[in-house]
Amino acid sequence: MSIEDAPHFVLQSKELATWIEKQGTDRWWNVDGDPLLTGRLDFPCPGDELAAELRKIDRLLLVQDKQKRSNATGQEIHGDEIDTVVDRLENNVQITGDKKPHWLKDRLLYLCWKGSRNEWLLVEDEETTERTQDDLAHASKKG
Repeated sequence: MSIEDAPHFVLQSKELATWIEKQGTDRWWNVDGDPLLTGRLDFPCPGDELAAELRKIDRLLLVQDKQKRSNATGQEIHGDEIDTVVDRLENNVQITGDKKPHWLKDRLLYLCWKGSRNEWLLVEDEETTERTQDDLAHASKKG
């Protein structure tokens, strides 16, 4: 079932950009499946770069409602409502064993550009975020 056929909301890419910046401009993100963004940016990339590109594109997005609310029929949501549609990798990946990787907590959104059937994922990349912060801390101690 496509996003358009499932419970979903409409979101301005500029609103998504603002939400991403609020998560921290040094937080890294991955995009899986969108030729528009992957043709413009190298992934993973930091939030400030992704937010800037989303503002340039300035298009409507469809975002799947993870809660599958029956009243999610394509109405527009704003940046302060994005957290209500964010999912977590742990809800979509099965890991056996007692030790769970920390990346299971990474946030994700199921998206597509309005008018396109090409669906894609926006996924937080906590591992790259931590590695980059460690590299910067190490470099500042040297310098």
